[in-house]
Amino acid sequence: MLRLNHANLPVPDVPALRDFFVRHFDFRVVGTRPSDAFVVMEGADGFRLNLIRTRAEEPGYPRDFYVGFLVDAPETVRAKHAELTAAGVAAGDVQQLARGGESSVTSYCHAGNGILVEVGCPERR
Repeated sequence: MLRLNHANLPVPDVPALRDFFVRHFDFRVVGTRPSDAFVVMEGADGFRLNLIRTRAEEPGYPRDFYVGFLVDAPETVRAKHAELTAAGVAAGDVQQLARGGESSVTSYCHAGNGILVEVGCPERR
């Protein structure tokens, strides 16, 4: 069995993005370097997200690059949107999207460091 284990994101400000994922997406830090140049975080499902400092001011991710989180209910998308907005995070509207034949309730926000984050819930028919 293959399963996605981790992703490594180069970012200019590791501590800021670490704090964002810990505060808003329940990641926990499982490893770090004292210089704040690298951190390994783990989500509740065991997925590991590594952040490594890049010297580039903007990491240059492709225009359509984002990190996506799947939730169980449209209400959870709305609650996360409200939480992020209240915390001053630049979050887009909650939208109903249809892509590839599947419909979802989705919201995007900018986590900083050039990272766009999606929170979505597929709509069951």
